[in-house]
Amino acid sequence: MNTSSMRHSVDSSDIALFGQLDMVYNHLRYVESEQNKGKFACKGSGRCCKIGLRIHMFECASIAYHIRQQYYLVMEDKGKDAADEFMNSTVDRLVDAMFDEDWTDDGKTTRFCAFYDNGCTIYGYRPMVCRAFGTITHVDDYCPRERNEYGHIDYFSGPPIEEAVKAFQDLIKKYSDGKKKDGNYDMVVYMPLGVLSFLLPDEQLGELYQKTDSKFWMSAEGWFNYRTHFTKLYGYDKDVLTKAANDAGHDIIFDDVEEGTLVEIER
Repeated sequence: MNTSSMRHSVDSSDIALFGQLDMVYNHLRYVESEQNKGKFACKGSGRCCKIGLRIHMFECASIAYHIRQQYYLVMEDKGKDAADEFMNSTVDRLVDAMFDEDWTDDGKTTRFCAFYDNGCTIYGYRPMVCRAFGTITHVDDYCPRERNEYGHIDYFSGPPIEEAVKAFQDLIKKYSDGKKKDGNYDMVVYMPLGVLSFLLPDEQLGELYQKTDSKFWMSAEGWFNYRTHFTKLYGYDKDVLTKAANDAGHDIIFDDVEEGTLVEIER
């Protein structure tokens, strides 16, 4: 099978969008700082990091770009050997996540995220879904935060949050619109694979495909199908997303991932 279309790249227009993405992240950074002043602050347990995320390729590209940037910063500070060690260990953790037998496509797993090592190793550029958890959404039973009288946490909501989430969706759409339709850029994927597709050469991606379970190579087509709790709460409504999907010739997925809703990535 041809794996050439799985090798992705970052161009100058993408970098401009990453800057805009960081401005959206700033909204959540502020909200999170306010949340952490009160009763329902994050306790830093890391339990929410025991997950195998599926995110849009846009954020995979941003993560990969910042990893490469960090590589050169390490090189500048400590030399090329240290930079190579940093990159190799990062790639090794991502590749190892591609062999997670327990992972299911709803994100459940017994392992920590590939970027977790006694804390988040990509904290400054972690995905939006991580920022939203416990800040603008509820938390799960594993989270040790304090609870209110109803057994839940209080979190931030309202028009400013809706504006930030829709701005996030707009950026994903803008990124996708600027890419070739057959380039496998406009899709929701298993995060380790998405990031690796920007870091590994075609040959290694092909070898990885041959060795790993097909479940990791399944995708949801289209920016409109990045449907997680925070986008459902604050993002564009179903009518808008359904029209966008229909215009693109795709189906829309609204609920949690079910059998048959994902398609294997075309390589």
